[in-house]
Amino acid sequence: MILKILFFSFTFVIFYFCKKVCCVKFFKKFPPLVLSAIFIIILLKIFNIDFSLYNSGAKYVTYLLGPATIALAYPLIKNKEVLFQNKRAIWFGFIFATFIAIFSTAILGKFFHTKLSIIISMLPKSVTTPIAVEISKTIGGIPELTACAVIITGVIGGIFARRLLKFFKIDNDIAIGLSVGASSHVMGTSSLAERKEFKQVAISTVALTIVAILTAILAPLIIKLYLKLAPVLGM
Repeated sequence: MILKILFFSFTFVIFYFCKKVCCVKFFKKFPPLVLSAIFIIILLKIFNIDFSLYNSGAKYVTYLLGPATIALAYPLIKNKEVLFQNKRAIWFGFIFATFIAIFSTAILGKFFHTKLSIIISMLPKSVTTPIAVEISKTIGGIPELTACAVIITGVIGGIFARRLLKFFKIDNDIAIGLSVGASSHVMGTSSLAERKEFKQVAISTVALTIVAILTAILAPLIIKLYLKLAPVLGM
């Protein structure tokens, strides 16, 4: 029990330390989550601590993702006026982003002759971790692989999404928030929060919530359709 509490506390200490490190100019472009993971892996290797032993306490951090995701309902309700004012553009963006995220993954996976189980695991990559893992379980994916895909997607979005939008001269707050939230979920949204772009954060939060709901609904249906059509089309 003491070890579980120790590892649970250790995880928070490392994350807090990495947040401070990310304030240093050289590390500003790195998300604290990535640095935390690197530090933990290095420390586990140095002290020869088995991951299952460490995870016996650290896994409780994962349980907190559920309540954290539910808490996103607050900004969703708080910013409902923005949704109504721009409902056509925003809702089209939600649906388009969801379909692109799912179909691009499936098409690229098929193009590179990837196993179906891996393709399925990658489908919810643009959804926040706790929901993505549950979607993966529902559609027959590998939850651990899904979690890795979600983190990688979030890191790439958090670092490059804003720059890519700037390159294409997109400076509308709604467009930026929708794009970042729909493609790189919480990590992308946190990158906007660090810049104190509060309107973008609000839209991004709404986007990641709605896209998660749409993905949870559409992904199982698309997989069932794919499995039915694959033998007919010779896929």
